[in-house]
Amino acid sequence: MVDLFRGRKWDLVRYRWIWFGLSLALLLVGGVFWAVRGLNYGIDFTGGGLVTYQFEQPVPQGQQTATLARAREAIGSSGVDAQLQLAGTATRTDQLLVRTRVEPRAGQDSDAVLTEQRGKMLPSLQAAFPGVEEIAGEMVSPVVSKELIRNAVLAVAWGCIFILVWIRIRYFDFKWASSALVALVHDVLVLIGVFAITQKEINSPFVAAALTVVGYSVHDTIVIFDRIRENLRLRKGSTFAETANISLLETMARSVNTVLTVLLVLVSVYLLGGVSIRNFTFALIVGMVAGGYSSIFNAAQLLVVLKDREERKLAAKRTGGRPVREMAERGVPARQRVRMAPKPLAPEAAEEEAPEEKAPVAAQGEEPTPRSERKKMKAARKRKRRF
Repeated sequence: MVDLFRGRKWDLVRYRWIWFGLSLALLLVGGVFWAVRGLNYGIDFTGGGLVTYQFEQPVPQGQQTATLARAREAIGSSGVDAQLQLAGTATRTDQLLVRTRVEPRAGQDSDAVLTEQRGKMLPSLQAAFPGVEEIAGEMVSPVVSKELIRNAVLAVAWGCIFILVWIRIRYFDFKWASSALVALVHDVLVLIGVFAITQKEINSPFVAAALTVVGYSVHDTIVIFDRIRENLRLRKGSTFAETANISLLETMARSVNTVLTVLLVLVSVYLLGGVSIRNFTFALIVGMVAGGYSSIFNAAQLLVVLKDREERKLAAKRTGGRPVREMAERGVPARQRVRMAPKPLAPEAAEEEAPEEKAPVAAQGEEPTPRSERKKMKAARKRKRRF
């Protein structure tokens, strides 16, 4: 495969504040929609009715998708907002689980609204599936939904914590781990923000998609970090920013190709798959794009910022506490220790400390001065200085 990025003269690190600004702008827009319009929680999180229907005959394995489509069309014609799922035993699938959204009305409690919905759904299903019967109907408590929300948040939080600990162990520095963690939080917030903007339903598959995105994003980040660490050993004279930029260009083809191949499959599933997995597929598409972007333009760039700050502190210590900018203006490299000029000596001390004159070097073709003659000349110079 042709690598379109390796060897290029692109300076991605130089424009890191632009990449940070784009991420911040998207997060702000999503946060505004989240605060104003809220999130469209599904029945899993808000509670509702759960009605179970029994088919007269088991549903064959190859007809389950078509059966769900017919049932969804029948219930949709009755005007009830519901989620459908086939159920049964290990050997036969002969039940239909219907979760309905129950919103209490004026003069009606939740049980009365569910009873009205059951009265609408049963005739519609019997028209599509002769012999179907209702065998159970109950309300799902909002308390259970709150517990599900708490467990979902804890699952994402613990996943990020475990990843943080593992990267800290692998790279022996919290700067690498904190950069990867910020990128993970960025991906999750972007995913929530896009769902707040589009008002798509958030349910249990959304939590699974968020965890999948977290795992994918950190996988791509680890590949980039490994290349940076490898180039740090090979390029001793380069700064960390230069090494990171070269590493990004070397791994960008792999990151882009991986994202594109995954997106081709996800887009196909989103367009041609069933309605029941469409929101899940959409969450994966958004998460994969955000994860690929954050690995290149957030995690690596933030690591450059932290390491650059560390290099500035070390350079300031080497220069005796003077700012690096001041030393650069004076033409002194940051890694070179500044040596102060020695103080001038007094005239008497200067004479005493005057370096001894070297013996004259014999010209070409002449014999060198014997050692005894050099000693006599040295003694004569000392007597002359004394008197």
